[in-house]
Amino acid sequence: MFFGAVIFAIIWSLIALFIRKHPETMSGYNMMPKHKREKINIVKIGQLVSNTMFAGVPFALLSPLMPNKGLFMLLLVGIPCGMLLAVAVYVNVCHKKFEK
Repeated sequence: MFFGAVIFAIIWSLIALFIRKHPETMSGYNMMPKHKREKINIVKIGQLVSNTMFAGVPFALLSPLMPNKGLFMLLLVGIPCGMLLAVAVYVNVCHKKFEK
C-alpha cells in the first residue's frame, strides 16, 4: 500500500506541476469565448489549483498509516480531490477575484 500511495503522490504532483506551467490546459478555459478568456487571469487560477494539489500530497503519503481501508482511501483520494473540488467552487463563486 505504501508504494501505491507514493506513486499516487508522484502522479498528483506531476499534474500539479503541469498545471502550474500550462494553466490554459485546465478544463473549461479553452471552451470559453475569446473575449471572456481575455478577462480571466488564468495564471492566478493555475497557481491556486496547483498549490491546492500540492497541499493534498501529504494526505496521500500518510494514508498507508491508517488502520482500515476506509480511512486509507479517504486520505489517499478523498481529501485531495475534495480540496480540489472546493477550489473549483471557490473560483466559480468568487470569479471577480480572478479577472484582469
